[in-house]
Amino acid sequence: MEDTLRLHEHRSGTLTDLDRFLHYHTGGMIGSLSHAVRGAALDAILTGTEKITKKSLQAIPLDHTAHTTASMATKTATSR
Repeated sequence: MEDTLRLHEHRSGTLTDLDRFLHYHTGGMIGSLSHAVRGAALDAILTGTEKITKKSLQAIPLDHTAHTTASMATKTATSR
């Protein structure tokens, strides 16, 4: 997915480095991951930053299922 990005300032490997964050953030849902990356890429183009960051991914609203799954995973992890 990352190899298809055409952002001038995006460093290859950024999304791989954020693997755990992305998994929890999207609830492990591939559709939500795709939506987040696409949204962050569009935002990067529109703002002129030309790169995706953790902060820009967090700014993209995700679907209800991703939020619910991510919230349940966080609650389970913190209750241990």
